[in-house]
Amino acid sequence: PQVRFASFIPEGPRTVIILLDGSVSMRVRDGDESCFDRAKSWAEKLVNSLADADRVAVLVPGIAEPRIAYPPVSDHKSVLRVLREAEAGYGRVSLAEALGDLLGQLDQLDQRSVGIEIHVFSDFQASGWNGKDMERMAAKLGRKKLLLFLNHVSPAVAANAGIAKAAFYPPAVLGDGEFEIRATIIASPDYRGTNSITLRVGEGEQNRRSFELLPEQTVKQGLVGRISGADPVVQGELELEPDGFAEDNVFRFCLPRMAGIPVLLVDGSARGEEGRRDTFFLRHAIQPRGKAVTLFVPTDVDWPGFLGGDITSYKVVFVCNPPTLSETAIRKIEGFVRGGGTVVLMPGQHRSLAKDLSRIEPLKNVAVTMRELARDESMAIVTSEKPSALEKRLTSIMPPPSSIVVRRRLVLRDYPAEAGTAFHYAAGGAFALQVPYGQGAIWVTSVSANRDWSEWPLTPFFVLFQQELIKGSAKRHVSQLTGEVGSPLALNWPGDATEMDMRVRDPSGRERTLHEVRADVSKPFVVRGFESPGFYEISGGEDRMTVAINIPGVESDLRYLGKDELSLDVRDVPTYQASTWAELQENLAGIRHGKPLWPILLCLAFFLAVTEELFANIRSKAVVLPEALRQFLRRGGRGV
Repeated sequence: PQVRFASFIPEGPRTVIILLDGSVSMRVRDGDESCFDRAKSWAEKLVNSLADADRVAVLVPGIAEPRIAYPPVSDHKSVLRVLREAEAGYGRVSLAEALGDLLGQLDQLDQRSVGIEIHVFSDFQASGWNGKDMERMAAKLGRKKLLLFLNHVSPAVAANAGIAKAAFYPPAVLGDGEFEIRATIIASPDYRGTNSITLRVGEGEQNRRSFELLPEQTVKQGLVGRISGADPVVQGELELEPDGFAEDNVFRFCLPRMAGIPVLLVDGSARGEEGRRDTFFLRHAIQPRGKAVTLFVPTDVDWPGFLGGDITSYKVVFVCNPPTLSETAIRKIEGFVRGGGTVVLMPGQHRSLAKDLSRIEPLKNVAVTMRELARDESMAIVTSEKPSALEKRLTSIMPPPSSIVVRRRLVLRDYPAEAGTAFHYAAGGAFALQVPYGQGAIWVTSVSANRDWSEWPLTPFFVLFQQELIKGSAKRHVSQLTGEVGSPLALNWPGDATEMDMRVRDPSGRERTLHEVRADVSKPFVVRGFESPGFYEISGGEDRMTVAINIPGVESDLRYLGKDELSLDVRDVPTYQASTWAELQENLAGIRHGKPLWPILLCLAFFLAVTEELFANIRSKAVVLPEALRQFLRRGGRGV
């Protein structure tokens, strides 16, 4: 005889829902098959083991249409056909989200779907399992009285080295010139050995570097490439040596090419073309030795030229030593920044910023005072508690000067919460202040761009500060042409259209049309629907762009969770885990058909036998001892 403990499971037909993890990590090969192949093989055996009346559904989260066989049907042949044709996707999958979507669909099933079995086949990669989300989801599954099967199909050995991400310096290439790539490469727990990374631009190999990797190690490798020709986009690839996970061995990229970043230098004391004393050091910082060796193309104007000219074609405007901030100047600055530009206000001998700064809308609450020092003083410079992105970039390249000789400065305090700073004086006050406004930002420096106020312009830190500030500001105007599967790309599309039909051609040559809308011409079009890695061509009107799409970087982290780790998060729902098909069969047999009753009966018989003996001994003591005592007392016995 056998006994069943899962009493809520119906005696009639079963409803089995198979959830196949379709994340790109399931493409990892273990011998002759991938993790996804193994999952499909187990799922086929499960379908073949069902009775004719049992119903089954198959979901593959991670692909464009995950419900490949849904709702549950009893036509097992059709389910097996679509199951054999299924392939894993190229993105990432959150199993908690996948189960949450399934839970929302279960309410729509008819009343026959009682005691549902959910069979999850996954490698249970750590990046796809959020413990807190799964714990909340398990509580909901438990209230539905469902059975959850977690079937592990992770590889026995996953020796993999993958490119998780790559950063490009500069973010756009100026004409014919060099660019640098810093690739982040991670090794799986089972990987150890030598590897090499190759840079290809167009059809040719440009650079190669070998390196050593230890298990679970992360390394960064830098490669330099060179561009020539007239193509508007630099298109290339990084590639590692082959291993069991081919999808993360290649990283594709597209970099925009630019004629230069236009920068306007406004000299508040200049008259015509003579006497550019306020912008002299700035021009040499932006173009060392007077040559256009960087992305920046500076133009000098005097104050009347700034007030009467058009500044919309520039990306960054340095306003040095303004004589006064009139309403005309303030409206021009605010409008330029709202549209996405960057304005850098630098004081000078006119000293107008100390009294006029609060008239600019985003700076109205900033407290600013002018401090004149009795003599030259070496003032210590320290990092900020809440550093701006510029300060983080600067400190990653070189440490700031320990001190700067200062003669006079603006003391900037009480700035808004959204503001950022680039360093502070140890004596108090920000060295430079950034306040976002609209799509752009306004910077205020505490000292001038010439030597009237400090010796800052003579330091290498001055050159690095201006160049990194311009680079960071220019990123808002450069489209990111490299993305990941499943993530949108924001494209700064040329032209005045705010609504457009875009044609997208994927790496396989298939084309589709997307209708995209943006709020105004200063905003990008946000394009979605990148389902596989490769190069995509996007066209709209007379314009065309090429973008590169890669698999999500987190999918290269091949760390898998074990049964004990998973069981803690799903303790609120009856859960059965298996690492082999035989183990899954054993779990099903114990639940569906019950477990043998004879071990329980044998234990019960033993318990009763022991209990009977104990009971008999207790009864004998309770009867015999009092009778002996009575006989003793009749014979005249006395107690002591």
